[in-house]
Amino acid sequence: MKANLAPKYIQSAIDFKILWFEKSNQYTIIDNGLFFCIETYIESDNPDECIALYQATFDLTKADAKAIYLDITEFLNDRNTLITQTTGPILKLNYNNRIYSKQYAIGKTSFNVHYQSEELINFIHPQIHHLETTTENKPDFWFDIQVKDNVISLFTNNKFIRSCDSYNFHELQGKFNMELICGLHHKKEHDWIGLFHASTVSNGKNSVMLIGTSGSGKSTLTTVLTQNGYDLIADDTTPILRADFNTYYFPGGISVKPGAFSTLKPFISNFENLPESYLRAHKGGIKYVATPIPHQKHVPCNTIVLINYQTEAKVLLEKIDAKTALEILIPDSWISPQTENAAAFLNWISTVKFLKLTYSKNEDALEVFSTIFIGE
Repeated sequence: MKANLAPKYIQSAIDFKILWFEKSNQYTIIDNGLFFCIETYIESDNPDECIALYQATFDLTKADAKAIYLDITEFLNDRNTLITQTTGPILKLNYNNRIYSKQYAIGKTSFNVHYQSEELINFIHPQIHHLETTTENKPDFWFDIQVKDNVISLFTNNKFIRSCDSYNFHELQGKFNMELICGLHHKKEHDWIGLFHASTVSNGKNSVMLIGTSGSGKSTLTTVLTQNGYDLIADDTTPILRADFNTYYFPGGISVKPGAFSTLKPFISNFENLPESYLRAHKGGIKYVATPIPHQKHVPCNTIVLINYQTEAKVLLEKIDAKTALEILIPDSWISPQTENAAAFLNWISTVKFLKLTYSKNEDALEVFSTIFIGE
């Protein structure tokens, strides 16, 4: 038996399984046929026994059965390769590098960010520019972002958090978002199931998580929804707390790409005057749309909607299998490597309803979207 290669947790559905491997913190979605092969591999006493079972079950030649055995071996070894979490080079905070300081406010919560350069301002400030304030308040927490020898470092309350090279600054942005969420909600990183690559809106009682591939219309529809009575809980970075399975407010603006500018201009006053961020100039300028603080800063989430904008398509809201949605949600999300959080994630998704919204007209999508909250 090769029990040491078995996944730590298995979540079963009708026609597939979700496996979580603790060492690599990897989630794998597989059909029941492949799961049988993995289970047989783990429970067999030796390779010959396993290969013989493959032959008998699938009516294969010995060569083909051995090929499956070798594929399963490679797969399980990969999933059980330890992923070492690194913070990057540990650098010392230099108080003299607080060249630019900005203060931000979210309701009664204030925080400062000290930047060493204008370039570093452009990495963080655009998504939270609407929170900037000129009112002098004692900050509840603060950040420093500094650079040395092309290595950028993040500090929270004078404590080193993480560093990376400038090319991989998106990793530091994610860490900044986590630190901001923890400060805002008075939590620690290990309290969160994860930060999910999804936009989330609320009716004040429940929330709906919107997912989609690039160009699917997710951020555009999210913006339209927030201009029509729904609260924004989070755009692109949706935190879920282990203690209550609620989605929690993240105060970043909604990122809008150039292709959606003309669509959103009628919905948002003074849209043309919103500043554009050119952090990734090759992708064009991005505008960040500010939204009010939600009525409830954390709400349950029992529905995930896959957004599918298609030119000339008729509006259609339909149920989809979890596998389709999770194959989009999981890869670009950060899910905690803590065992209790992995178990909580699998528990949460077992309670979620998965839908797909296809549309071409925003007004049709709005009308159909309102029905999602009925009965929740």
